[in-house]
Amino acid sequence: MIVEKPWGKVTTYTLNQTASVRMITIDAGQTTSEHYHQLRDEMWVVLDEGLVIQIGNRVVEARLGEEFVVASEEPHRISNRGERRGRVLEIAHGYTTEDDTFRLQDEYGRPLESEWQTGPPAGEDPLRG
Repeated sequence: MIVEKPWGKVTTYTLNQTASVRMITIDAGQTTSEHYHQLRDEMWVVLDEGLVIQIGNRVVEARLGEEFVVASEEPHRISNRGERRGRVLEIAHGYTTEDDTFRLQDEYGRPLESEWQTGPPAGEDPLRG
């Protein structure tokens, strides 16, 4: 919701809703995993230059202040092609937990599925850890 004022405007991203607000910081030359979430939608506001946003098959060299909406179950990632850290303000609507991150591709060798998604290793008693 945008409300125009004589001195500018007020942009409300969430109002009386279940939401989480986070700052995502991507180091220069780095990229997040390509992943999706089932339990939340996200809205991003680009705070620094040099970031490349991928949502689904769409890839955009983001401009300062540009806004993006990421629907639940839509694959996405952020890359930083700049020479300094880049930041994105994330407003997530729904349930925010790292357990709701389903990686499709990862540059850092992390597992694509977390243990809670696949269950314990074969032969391990899930009640004994």
